[in-house]
Amino acid sequence: MTRSPELSRRSLLRAIGMGATAIAAPSLLAACGDGGGGGSVSNAGTDKVPWPAYQPFAGPTPDLPGTAEGVQAGYTKYPSNLVNAVKATPGDKTKVKAVAITYGTPPKPADQNKLWKAINDALGIDLELTLVPDADFDAKMATLTAGDDLPDIISIGGGHRLPREQEFVAAKCADLSDFLAGDKIKAYPNLANLPPYTWQGMGRIKGRIFGIPLERPLPASAMFIDRSAFASVGADDSTWSKDEFATAVKALSKNKQYGLGAQKANQFGLRQFHAAAFGAPNNWKVDGGKFIRAETLPEFKDALAFVRELFAAGAYYPDTMSLSVPDTKTFFNNGTFKSMTDGLAAFQPAVIGVKGAYPVDIALPYKAGGSGPYIVAGTGNFGYTVLKKAPAERIQMLLRVLDYLAAPFGTKEYELTHFGVEGVHFTRAADGTPTPTPLWANGENNVNLPIIYLAEAPRVLYFSGVDADSVKRLHTWETKAVPLGVKDPAAGLVSDTRSRSGVTLDKVLNDGINDIVTGRTPLTNWDAVIKKWRDDGGDKMAEEYAKEHAG
Repeated sequence: MTRSPELSRRSLLRAIGMGATAIAAPSLLAACGDGGGGGSVSNAGTDKVPWPAYQPFAGPTPDLPGTAEGVQAGYTKYPSNLVNAVKATPGDKTKVKAVAITYGTPPKPADQNKLWKAINDALGIDLELTLVPDADFDAKMATLTAGDDLPDIISIGGGHRLPREQEFVAAKCADLSDFLAGDKIKAYPNLANLPPYTWQGMGRIKGRIFGIPLERPLPASAMFIDRSAFASVGADDSTWSKDEFATAVKALSKNKQYGLGAQKANQFGLRQFHAAAFGAPNNWKVDGGKFIRAETLPEFKDALAFVRELFAAGAYYPDTMSLSVPDTKTFFNNGTFKSMTDGLAAFQPAVIGVKGAYPVDIALPYKAGGSGPYIVAGTGNFGYTVLKKAPAERIQMLLRVLDYLAAPFGTKEYELTHFGVEGVHFTRAADGTPTPTPLWANGENNVNLPIIYLAEAPRVLYFSGVDADSVKRLHTWETKAVPLGVKDPAAGLVSDTRSRSGVTLDKVLNDGINDIVTGRTPLTNWDAVIKKWRDDGGDKMAEEYAKEHAG
């Protein structure tokens, strides 16, 4: 499945004056191996358990209404009357080991960290949290999943895909179906508040439910722009064509400033923005029951040629292939980049990061002919959380802990996990807005203690420190963009080939894109890239997706 990248945390750190040095995670396990459990992990031909029943939280009335199709509810002010979402302390006072991705700096130890202590007290556990930096996640987690000494809670997210991921989950993690399928989830009302699309985007394994999805908005990726800069060259994203777009970004690329910004990891925004503008499908399309990969289609190759042209014209930073995530955000915040492709969650830190120098907005896709333009709709999640196999009583306790962490906006539990302790980590402005104290700003926060990557509430359009007009602009963009969204038909499906060889197959395509865009190889080399992808397992993957989709 395609996961929406979560790249906002480091930007937020920079925006509020904190460092962005990732912590060095300890060596989790010494063993190496494939971590697989053997056998098929497909859902084809299985008896599938029902999805968890949806029980939405009746929270505060939004100022800007959401829609069932995926437009988020918007709030221009913080709710004045918070409620409790959890009736009793969920934990049993035991130690709970967890592992999660981090985009932050090392938190102070639990006995010196008032936020960590407050979380432990609220959860009723002794949380021992191992944090794995984004840059090290693949390697560290491959080592973790190869061993047997697993933590209680394992968060797999951030757009990463682990080797034989579904096989590891099926073999070594708890089957949660008997606790969460259908109406059973109502024992955990905050988890029942997670919308159906986020469970379906996570998917089943062997017909069973193994994880808790980390909900994210359906628009997966976006092109953030300096609205004033694009207006200065007469660019109007409500009507622009690809040629008008190209003219604009080329005009903005002068004096060591660049119309287009992208980090190494996202292949120049090709999949996130440009291919969809050309009408290429979101990873896959289904035609006559067959799964067809986007990269094999003419629309994608046309988009690849267009991005190559823009790079050659100097619209991209020449050393894009060396850019890290925080560097890209810094260049956008200081005006070096007039646009950047990123996950939608980057909106708040971008608005804060530019410090009012210009209005941050999100562009609609340009028109490039064909069946587009589209936007990329995500799977509705950042990843998912699994639990180590354990007796039923232990699993139920851990689910209560995750249920607390998923308490929705408008609750006291949400306030603790997102703003900390009042008077310690935040104070209230005259209008009730939580305002960070220096303690939060300087390190004791949920960036450095990323409990939100274990479980989290459905996101809403409320951002502390972001003006109401910016929230309204984002809601307006979602209202226009969501109807253009195209989902990945493979989201939630399982392919054995994808599980075993997906990382390698992705690298074939990504390396081919990078080489062609930067001019290291000619555009004509794309056909050879596609042939290698097909021969190495791409066609087999398509067959497996088609079989499961039909079943």
